[in-house]
Amino acid sequence: MRPAVVFGLLHAGLAVTRSLGRAEIPVTGISWGLHEFGFRSRYLGKRHLVAHGDADAVLGAIRSEGERVVLFPERDEHVEWALDRWEEARALADMPLPDDPQAVVSLRRKDLLPSVAAEAEVLFPGTVLADGDAAVREANLRPPLVVKAVEGQEFALTFGHKAIVAQDVEEALRVAREARDRGFRTIIQEVVPDSHERVYSLLAYVGRDGRPLVTVVGRKVRQGPLRFGTSAVFEVDYEPRVLDQGLRLLRTAGYTGIAHVEFAQDPRDGEFRVLEVNTRLPVWAGLAANRHLDLPRVVYDDLSGREVAPLPTFQGDLTWIYLAKDVYVSVQMARRRELGPRRFLSGYLRGPKARAVFALDDPWPAIASLAYLRSRTP
Repeated sequence: MRPAVVFGLLHAGLAVTRSLGRAEIPVTGISWGLHEFGFRSRYLGKRHLVAHGDADAVLGAIRSEGERVVLFPERDEHVEWALDRWEEARALADMPLPDDPQAVVSLRRKDLLPSVAAEAEVLFPGTVLADGDAAVREANLRPPLVVKAVEGQEFALTFGHKAIVAQDVEEALRVAREARDRGFRTIIQEVVPDSHERVYSLLAYVGRDGRPLVTVVGRKVRQGPLRFGTSAVFEVDYEPRVLDQGLRLLRTAGYTGIAHVEFAQDPRDGEFRVLEVNTRLPVWAGLAANRHLDLPRVVYDDLSGREVAPLPTFQGDLTWIYLAKDVYVSVQMARRRELGPRRFLSGYLRGPKARAVFALDDPWPAIASLAYLRSRTP
C-alpha cells in the first residue's frame, strides 16, 4: 500500500492517522508543533518533527518516503504550505485538493467567496473588504458586524479570536485598522443575528471524477470561544438545503477534494447563508473517521487510483465531543445562564459518541493533549 502522510497532528490529523492506521495502511506524521498530541499516536509508523514554517523540511520528509504518497494537510497553515509549494508538493504526493489551485483560493479567501456564492446562487451575509474606510461606510452594512481575516490562522493567534464583533461601523473600522497595522487584510461582515445555535456544516469529499463520494451534514451544539469559536460538541443533523447549497458552491468553484462548508440559518427568514469554506477537514473530523463513516479511507482509496462508489449522505445518530473543551465552554455558558445541567448532560446520555482525542487502543495522545490544553489556556 502507498504510504499516507498526515501533515498536522491535532484533532483532525489524529482522526486520519487512527482511521488509516487501524486499516494497516502505513502512516507517517509531520508536525510543526511540540504540542501536537497526535504525534504520540501508536498508529504512526514514522514521525518527523520540523521547525515551524520550514517548508523545505516538510518536502524533505515527504521525499524520504521513497515513493509517491497520499498527503493529508490538516489545517489552514498546511494548505497554505501546499499552495506555496504547489508544483513540488504535487510531484511527490496526491492531495485531497483540486488540480487548479485557484479553486482552493477562491473558496478560502473570504473576500473572493461572496462572488463564488453569488454565481452559485447561495446567500451570503453582507460583506466588504476593509481596504479603505470610505468603501466600508458606503457598503451600508447593518450592525452588529464582525471583522475577520481574509484567510489564514495567524489572525486568531494574534488577537485570540478568529472573529471580532463590533457594534457599529466605526468600531469595526478601528479593529480593521489595528489588524492592518499588524499586517492582516480583513473583511467586515454582517452578523447573522441569534444564529450561534443554528450554525450548520457540510463536510464533503468530492472525488477525482467530480462526484461527491462522502457527505455529512451537522450542527454546532456548543463552541468556544462562545458565538464565534470552533466546535466543542458537534452532532449529525441532516438539513437538505445545506447539502444542496454546499455542493452547488463547490461545483461552481470547480472544487474537488475535502471541503468543510459552514452556514448560518437566519432566523429572520429561515434561509441559510454561507459563512466560510475550509479546504481541509474540520476540527470534528473524528465524526467522519470511525466505524460509522470512514472518510479518510475513501479519500485514500480514491487518491490511490482505486474505484470508489459514492456513499449516501450519512444521517446516523452520532455526536462528536471534545470533553475538556466542552466542560470549559459549558461553565462559561452556565455563568451566563445559557446552559443548565439537564441540557449539558443530555448530549452525553443519548446516542453513540465520537471522542475528539481519547481512544482505548491509542491512549497516549489523550495524555499528551493536556500539554496542548495548557498551551492554549490564557
